[in-house]
Order: sequence, then C-alpha cells, then structure tokens
Amino acid sequence: MTYTELLESIEHWAGFEPDDVKNDAKLKKLFTARLNRRLERALGMVGAGSRLSQADDTNYQEHPFSLFDIVEEQNDYEFLTDEDGNSISDITAVMIKVGSYFRKIDKVTLDHNKAELIMSPNAKPGVPNRYLERNNTIFLDPVPNYNLTEGAKLFYKRVPSYFATTDTTKSPGIPVEFHEMLAVGAAYDYLLVNKPNARVKISRIENELDVLEKRYITYNEMRNPTRGKLVVNQQNNR
Repeated sequence: MTYTELLESIEHWAGFEPDDVKNDAKLKKLFTARLNRRLERALGMVGAGSRLSQADDTNYQEHPFSLFDIVEEQNDYEFLTDEDGNSISDITAVMIKVGSYFRKIDKVTLDHNKAELIMSPNAKPGVPNRYLERNNTIFLDPVPNYNLTEGAKLFYKRVPSYFATTDTTKSPGIPVEFHEMLAVGAAYDYLLVNKPNARVKISRIENELDVLEKRYITYNEMRNPTRGKLVVNQQNNR
C-alpha cells in the first residue's frame, strides 16, 4: 500500500468520509505521525529481545552495519546515525579487524566489575577484545595502540524510513501483506483519544489489530528463525 492508500484506509477504519484526511492538513499531519509510530512499533515487535536486528526497513538500500576507523589511544566512539544519516537506536555487535579478517569481540555490561575502568581506561593498550556500550557510545578495551582505517565494523538497529506529509507513492518497509496493520493501528490510536465513546468501533478495530499483529510476529519468526532453547519442566513431587 502506498502512503496515499494508507490514508484512505485510515478514513475507512476511523469512520471518516472519503478524502477527509487527505484534504485536511491537520488531520494529514496527525495521521502521518501515527503511521510513523505504528511503523516503529511494527519493526520493534520483531526481535525485541534479541541483540540481532531481525527486521529492518526495506526502504533502505544499505544493510545495518558500517565500517569505522580505529584511532590510536582512543577508546570511546559515539554512533548516533548511520552513513545515510538515519538514527541508530541500538548497537548490536562490534567486530575488530585482525590481519585480513574481522573478529567479533565480546560485549561487557554496565554491571561488570571493571566497567568504570573500561570507560575511563588506565590499562595497558593493545588490540581490543571487548567493548562496553552506553548511550550509543562504545568503549573499546584495551585501548587501541594503533591506527587502522576501517579497522572495525559496527552492527546496529535503526529507526524506520519515516513518512512525510509530502509523500504519495512511498510504501512502508514491511511485508506488503501487513501494510494494512499500520492504518488499522493509526485509526485505533485516533479513536481512543478523540472518540472514546465509540466502544463498538474501538472494540472491532482492537480485535482486528490484535489478529494482524499476531500474524505479523508469527510471519517474521518463520521468516527469520532463531535457535530455541529447551527448558526443563521441573515438577515438585513432594
């Protein structure tokens, strides 16, 4: 569905007359914002508990990783946007080039007993073998003792390719069979705030949205499977 078709679908689900949203600047701006929030939700629902970026907006031409330079005696590197200026929402992995190959290094969490030392290093420099992440900044440990152009790779999750009110034919970067989910969600958001007494309509849309979101999650789990973990079912027979 194109952006224009999404607005038409919103008109249907929210009970507007044809072209009410498309021809009203304020409503168009409002629903464009709601479509963008729903697009964020759709991409965020996939792999939300994983360090891997299991879903990425298909409108982007480049994959969600970038090369960066290693600088001698610098251990902190901030990454707010990718090479095309899209905001990075989460850093998922770091690789360091060793010889001709890139090697993934371990992530240290903020509760590590040496987290403060990694962020304010006084250790012996060398080739980094781990990193700590805080607020889109990574701290390499040990501190690099060399310069290397494109000596590291950063993997990340990023925000969607957002809609603008000037768009017409742009489509959301999720599978086409779930485009309608964004329009249904945007209409639902509007009705909850502006027509809270329309309980029958809200309930109907809520049920439709629940079905669509469950199908969307299942679709992505089958499309991008991850290894499951068996959990022993322990019973207390006392």
